[in-house]
Amino acid sequence: MGKVIEIDEALWAKLSTAARQEGKTPRRLVQKLIQDYLETEVDRKMDAAIAREARRSGYREEDAVPLVREYRRQVVTR
Repeated sequence: MGKVIEIDEALWAKLSTAARQEGKTPRRLVQKLIQDYLETEVDRKMDAAIAREARRSGYREEDAVPLVREYRRQVVTR
């Protein structure tokens, strides 16, 4: 059995319009949105953790290219 949630009228109207534009029912659109969110949440958390570690490391984004090139040189010479 499913769960019941309440959505205010203004949000429901927007949801219904969006669903119609995608050729879905509002229920199906909400299910798809929740499924998409859950599938990508792990990636978002990992990206945030990587960003925190990168900030703590002291390296800047522009440092990445030379570091990767140096690493690749080391791998090739092994």
